[in-house]
Amino acid sequence: MQTTTVRGWGRATSSRSRVIGWPDDLGPAGPRGLIARGGGCGYGDAAQNAGGVVALTAHRDDLTELFVDEDGTVLLDAGTSLGELIRSVAPLGWTLPVIPGTARVTVGGAIAADVHGKNHIHTGSFGSHVREMTVLTPGQGELVLGPQRHPDAFRATVGGLGLTGVIQSARLALTPLDSWQWRTTDTIAPDLDALMTALRLAAPGSEYAVGWIDATRGGRHLGGGVLSTSRPVPGTTPPAYGRPSQRRLRLPGLPATGLGLPGVTAVLNRARMLAARSRNQSFPQVLFPLDALPDWARLHGRRGLIQYQFVVPFGAEDVLAAALTETRRAGFPATLAVLKVFGASSEAFLSFPIPGWSLALDFPAVADLAPVLDALDERVAAAGGRVYLVKDSRLRPGVLETMYPDLGRWRAERALLDPDGVMVSDLDRRLGLSGGGRA
Repeated sequence: MQTTTVRGWGRATSSRSRVIGWPDDLGPAGPRGLIARGGGCGYGDAAQNAGGVVALTAHRDDLTELFVDEDGTVLLDAGTSLGELIRSVAPLGWTLPVIPGTARVTVGGAIAADVHGKNHIHTGSFGSHVREMTVLTPGQGELVLGPQRHPDAFRATVGGLGLTGVIQSARLALTPLDSWQWRTTDTIAPDLDALMTALRLAAPGSEYAVGWIDATRGGRHLGGGVLSTSRPVPGTTPPAYGRPSQRRLRLPGLPATGLGLPGVTAVLNRARMLAARSRNQSFPQVLFPLDALPDWARLHGRRGLIQYQFVVPFGAEDVLAAALTETRRAGFPATLAVLKVFGASSEAFLSFPIPGWSLALDFPAVADLAPVLDALDERVAAAGGRVYLVKDSRLRPGVLETMYPDLGRWRAERALLDPDGVMVSDLDRRLGLSGGGRA
């Protein structure tokens, strides 16, 4: 066990913790409690624990002989990364129904964040495809949870940000994968209304659909960008299972606010518009475009990156326009802006998606941005929307219960699973998420 600085993936949050390997180094959590940390892909402080214990659960298994049951499910250790899982089951003709934007997320992390993908309108969020999971809880020991087995504990753990216990294994439902090559088609949209209309029309007929926005443009071009849709190319078989290359491009840390410097983002966005086209891509290229730049946050300067992702219901499109307008007027146009359309909600108490529009905005972490985002929080909450907690690093506690109306139900179930508040994180303390826990 060693004390070290643990950072969020966005590099804007950090704290000193005792770091252990799970479960080999497990001992008493101590007065500051414990939080599990998988792939370390959360942008903010959900997997940090100042002065406490951070248990590293990610590991690499040999999945060359992974067995897929006849019902299309697979049993996995929660420390397995989704990229490793996809590489192992793709040659067998399978994949995951829900895949987030990076392959480095672990199974446990995907459940704890109830992640979503570019196909939420078709498949919902990750927890909807968890058939059962084994969770080590502080209050009730090891439990096997599922939609019909301890259902309230299950709904509290899915999307529960690791605060009900440590997820140890899970049985996941897979979906057939018929092709390794996909056809991605880019369509330019001149403004936000055109992009939303195109996305809502295209999403039901596409396997994956996402909108990219040039956030530096205002006026009649506000919200303009590129709609990308992807469909499989028939007859292309997945490659045999193999380890990915260990060579990764390491990006330099840029000075000041990096990509946020005046004009830099605008130039890059113009290049993106010029590059819009139709092309064939491998399955991972479609799903994980930013994995090609694993140190993306370093390009936002030494203070790191904040991602502000929120969802608002259909009919609240004015909040999307306000988010783009107000941040640009304040001098902080997003370096990356991604629009998705969501379908039905999950039954998990703290799950993020609701039917409507999700907008994710990347910014260099600067203090002057805080009041702008605080004001947007109020508009999002008033519209019946919410901020994505696993990516958050700055939300104020006052809007939490409005954004997450099932928070009280989650707190009640968490109190049964962890009555002494052993599971705790910096996010939990900052927001008073659990309504108690260790100081």
